[in-house]
Amino acid sequence: MIICHCKYHTRHKMQVVGKKVEHKVFGQGTITNHSGNIVTISFPKEEKKFIYPDAFAKFLTFKNKSAQNEISTICNKKLEMENNRKKVLHEQQEHRQRILALKITPNSQAAFNVDLNDLNEIFSLGNVSTGCYLSGHSKGEPRVPSKLGPNSACLLTGRTPNTPEKERRILGAFMVKDNFLGDVCKNGIVECHDQYQIRLNPNKRMLYWDYFDGSDPLPRWGNTVFKYFSTSTMQRILLDMEKTSQNAEEQVAIHAFYQYFCDINHLPQSTD
Repeated sequence: MIICHCKYHTRHKMQVVGKKVEHKVFGQGTITNHSGNIVTISFPKEEKKFIYPDAFAKFLTFKNKSAQNEISTICNKKLEMENNRKKVLHEQQEHRQRILALKITPNSQAAFNVDLNDLNEIFSLGNVSTGCYLSGHSKGEPRVPSKLGPNSACLLTGRTPNTPEKERRILGAFMVKDNFLGDVCKNGIVECHDQYQIRLNPNKRMLYWDYFDGSDPLPRWGNTVFKYFSTSTMQRILLDMEKTSQNAEEQVAIHAFYQYFCDINHLPQSTD
């Protein structure tokens, strides 16, 4: 029994049972059975099995010209699909290597001040605005997030109008899109990664200023929409998000986010 180990599914179910074929070694035969991707062929001296349609690209040909043309088309489409799959895989691997080779700067994470009423829109649209320059020759133009890149996380923070600044809460976070380059982002729109996004439970109490200098009893955010901060601080925030989460689904999402964040920032995955 001869079986080639090549898996293939085709939507084009060709009727092959009863058709005459020619094998390079075994000579002429007749297809007696076709089940799944296996064809059974009866030759003068013995019966053998082959992977369908792969064997027709290498060892077998139909005696009937029309059948041969049809199987050639099927084999060519299969080959094209396989080449496309390999091309996509290669491009993905190259893209990942480029990301992992990126130069990592110490303060390439950003905390955004957002209106709590805008959260739905941010996660629905998949982006957040950096606001505009408040002074200088670029006053009024979108602020260019020059330090943000594929390794950056955007922390979403906010407070209600009557709440003191020290009560600013962490509302969620997202990794930026893996092809985002902040220094060429002239419109001030930071795009979210399709997968790595976290929106915390509204009842979750994680205070932003707990992770920064607490020496000032009256912390002040200022007028800017976002602030840069360190990668190590973002790592600590993500760890605390996971530890304090009471929802299993949320924990899974945060853990996946954390693993990706550490991987792309070349950080050990601490569990402290």
